[in-house]
Amino acid sequence: MKKILRIGFIGTLHMTVYLWLLPCVILPKFGNLGTKITVTILILISLIVLSSLIIKKRE
Repeated sequence: MKKILRIGFIGTLHMTVYLWLLPCVILPKFGNLGTKITVTILILISLIVLSSLIIKKRE
């Protein structure tokens, strides 16, 4: 059940960022640099959450 919640969290985070936050908030105020930084941070968060699923599976 925790796996489903974490994957759902990642999906919700991506939808919120890509459909609302990037086009409506970050791109108009910060331009391309803000977009690159946001996408990088989002990828890092996703990797951390997904790697925690894999690491717990090994234990």
